[in-house]
Amino acid sequence: MTEKKETPTPPRKPDGIITTHRNGQTIVAELFFNHSGTETFRDKILKMILADKQE
Repeated sequence: MTEKKETPTPPRKPDGIITTHRNGQTIVAELFFNHSGTETFRDKILKMILADKQE
């Protein structure tokens, strides 16, 4: 079997970083946006909040 050799893409820098502290732990989230997407950041956050409330 032959393997395809692709050139690795360089790691992308995050578009934003959120840091929060809870119960003695530090939580760091890196945000990557799809710049060609049609959904806004606000739409995505609202969808996550509503999904979290249903649990």
